[in-house]
This record gives sequence, C-alpha cells and structure tokens, in this order.
Amino acid sequence: MWQNLIRKFVRLYLSRFPLRNGKGRVYDALNEKLLPSGRFITITLHHGFRLKLDLSEPAQRKIYFFGDYDERHEITLLRRILLPGDIFWDVGANIGFYTLTASTLVGPEGRVVAFEPAAYAYESLSTNLSLNACANVQPVQIALSDYPGQAVLHRRADCADGGASLILRADYHADTEEVTTTTLDLFLAQSGSPPPTFIKIDVEGLEGNVLSGGQNILQGEQPPLILIEMNDPDSIGAILTAAGYQGAYLHRRRWYPARSPAQVKSRNMLWFRTDSRLHRQRLTSIIFTLEKYLSSLPLSSHKHSGK
Repeated sequence: MWQNLIRKFVRLYLSRFPLRNGKGRVYDALNEKLLPSGRFITITLHHGFRLKLDLSEPAQRKIYFFGDYDERHEITLLRRILLPGDIFWDVGANIGFYTLTASTLVGPEGRVVAFEPAAYAYESLSTNLSLNACANVQPVQIALSDYPGQAVLHRRADCADGGASLILRADYHADTEEVTTTTLDLFLAQSGSPPPTFIKIDVEGLEGNVLSGGQNILQGEQPPLILIEMNDPDSIGAILTAAGYQGAYLHRRRWYPARSPAQVKSRNMLWFRTDSRLHRQRLTSIIFTLEKYLSSLPLSSHKHSGK
C-alpha cells in the first residue's frame, strides 16, 4: 500500500511539477524501487492516446514515470504544425509515440505511415495502434535507406529497442535480424498516395542514407517539412542544403534558424524550404526571428511560391 502511494506521488511530481531541476536525481534514485509488478503496463497519456509500455526498456520506463516522451518539445512542435488532412511519415516509429501523436492531429481525413523494421518493435507498434483504433495509420515493417533490398538490423533481443540500427557499433552487443529495405522515393511511387506533408526521421545513424533515397520527394513541387535526428550533421546538412532546405534548432523550448548545422548542439533539427509558402505559413509563429532571418537571405533563396 505504501509503495503504491509513494509511486503515485513520484509519478505526479515527475509529470506535473513545473520545475524540472532535481527530477532526474529523483528518478534515478527511485525508479527501480517503485516499479509496479509485471513487466508490461498500459497507461493513458495527456496527448489523447494509450500506450502499452515495456518497463524493462529504459525509454519506455521513463514514459511511465514522467508521463511523456523525452522529446516532449518535438512532440509540441508536431502539435503546433500538423493540421487535419496532413500526411505524416514516421521513419523509425518504434512503439509509436510520434505516430499516435500525429494520428490524433491529422484526423480521419489525414494519414500517417509508420515505418518500423524490427519485428519486436513492430509488434509493439501494432498493439498500440489497436489500443487506439487508429484507422488513419498504415504500419509498414520495412527499413528506409538508399537502396531497395535486404539488410541486417542490430538490436537488443526481446524488446522494442529504440537504439536498433543497420550500423553495428563497437560498444553495442546485440542480436540481429534480416529486414527488407526500400527508399522514400520508391515507397511513394509504389503507394500511389500524395507526398507527405511532414517526415520525422530517427534511424540511429542512417539518416543521411534515408535522405539520399528521397531526392525526388525533397525536390518535388510539395516538399515535406523534416524533423531529423542529427547523428551525422555534415552529411545531413549537405544533402538538405543542396535540396534547398534551411535548418532550425531547438534551444530552451524555442526554435531558431541555424546558419550551420555543424554548430548546432540539439539532438534534432527541423528543416524547411524557404521557397515553400506552406512551410512559411506553418513556421512563422514557431521559428523565432524567422522573417528577420529570411530577409537576410538572398532573394532567390526565399522567393514566394504557390507551394
């Protein structure tokens, strides 16, 4: 009984108390002692959906105690940008936090495509989609890269491993599974659907490969907004800059234009096309000093268009 009361108090403190100083220390000291019995638990989040969590997996355990994802500011960004009818692609969906958030925002007239190659994570993703009756989400068990074919995925066994990657890291002891790969452009061509409004990419080091496989999408008439984990800033920056994109970085809950991705310390960056009217309409109130930044660019790089 006492443990239940203390657990409830700690979860309330971690999820609701406005000041974050000290929360990490409280979590580190108490999370293992206050775990509920059983490995799996289903919770309802304030974002408007339910999640079945595996408390043996570190990232999911934090969701249970904090009541949110550690990329909460990026989730807030989605909630400010996505509109009913939009098309959102989640590349590296894992158990579906971004996917489910987007599903609630784009509505029945919109669509979400969730790419998750790992068998265990895909099963967890499918369970969470069923829990929320997400009719507007298409789960796809495939890895996006710069070629269609097969690849070896390195992952932890028996959990939805958020660190799973097609790259074998020297310090990462993992099991493997063979997965099917395709490219952004090939998937779009074969799906017959409209291009995405927004793409989130988190594939543990292969983000540049995913972008390389999407050149037609990046340079198309309706280019997507892109939220991407910057594991290789030089490669990612070069590809997106060549496609006409500008980047923005997160600092103290605000997004700022980035002159050089190599100087940015935030984990994720938001990339947009300055010649896209849609992008500028969606981002003017989000990216701090956006209009001032655009006015400093050469006219050719931020001309008004009907996109």
